[in-house]
Amino acid sequence: MSQQIPEGHVGCLNFEQEKKLQEAWLQLGAICGVLPPQGIDVSRIKTSTVDGATDDNDKYGQTKEFQQYLAEEPPEGIRKTIWSMTKCDHPDSLVLRFLRARKWHVNKAIIMLVSTIKWRQDMRIEDNVTLQGEAVALKESMTDDENGFMLQYRSGKSYVRGLDLHYRPVYIVKARLHNPSAQSDKAMETYILHTIESIRVLVRDPYDTACLIFDLTGFGLKNMDFAAVRFIVNVFEARYPETLGVVLVHNAPYIFQGIWKIIKGWLDPVVAAKIVFTRSTADLTKYIASKSLQVEYGGDESWEYRYVEPNPGENGKLDDHDARDKIQAERDEIIHMFETATAEWVLLDPETQAAKEVASKRAELAEKLRVNYWQLDPYIRARTFYDRIGVLDQDGKVNFAKAA
Repeated sequence: MSQQIPEGHVGCLNFEQEKKLQEAWLQLGAICGVLPPQGIDVSRIKTSTVDGATDDNDKYGQTKEFQQYLAEEPPEGIRKTIWSMTKCDHPDSLVLRFLRARKWHVNKAIIMLVSTIKWRQDMRIEDNVTLQGEAVALKESMTDDENGFMLQYRSGKSYVRGLDLHYRPVYIVKARLHNPSAQSDKAMETYILHTIESIRVLVRDPYDTACLIFDLTGFGLKNMDFAAVRFIVNVFEARYPETLGVVLVHNAPYIFQGIWKIIKGWLDPVVAAKIVFTRSTADLTKYIASKSLQVEYGGDESWEYRYVEPNPGENGKLDDHDARDKIQAERDEIIHMFETATAEWVLLDPETQAAKEVASKRAELAEKLRVNYWQLDPYIRARTFYDRIGVLDQDGKVNFAKAA
């Protein structure tokens, strides 16, 4: 099938959506102290962000988080976290996820994005989850939480394999392999976050969502972990919006009916609408080509998950701070140029030639940021299973066939 860019993503925005994107960048710039240009009332923009977003359906208290964060964190701190969060994405893709999640209501999208930035700082996503990751297995002595974290990868209970028909990575969870009492809640939550962050570097613009298969074959009540499921629901809804393309709940047993009634009550209707129950190979191949579907699900893909342990020395660049700082300085310069171009672009009519020229410049800078990220990546992210088996190479290319 031909690769068609999804509507509302980079490269497929209508006039109104592009205007919303400009407005979002204008607000972000005001919050971060880099936009807008002289002559525009920054304080008015900050105030209008909250005034224009009512508290209805704010089940995660993000408006309060937003206000608290702006009161406590200097603009430069917010700015740095936004850019560390962007990673290899086109910067517009990050903003668009939140706009789509909030149905293009700009104020609500910015509140959600900024509250997520605060959450990432509190959870130490960059400083702990991705910087350490599976490298904890190389320590002489691991804590109980670290042992619990590594147990998840070694168990084979979840992994990414191949792409679906919409070019989304397929993430498979085998619920029957989960023992709720085998690890602490903290270990499980760290594993969930590390997995999501690992998926993030496997998706590619503009196909920036994932296909999840919750395989309930052999599932029993002994495998049910309400705390973990609640955490997954919360982070996908509130912290990683528009990350899920579709969720396939496969081969659910009769006992899952009652559990599903509870879980469904936790879900936002938008997320609930992405959940499909499947039973057969024919159901799955509506979403995943047979060549990419594993044999155990009736497909032709013979690959099986076998965890590969971290190698001593694979994370040597994490300690090379001089090289890291040099690449980061280059990144900072590109970011500055992107912000400067954005400051010009947000004030232009998207349909004018001037706007199109600046938009082209922003696209070029976004590509430079992507290339720069993969130069920086080994200095800020511990290697994962997908690096070790060759699925993810040092330039950021993803090829599942290399791990066949």
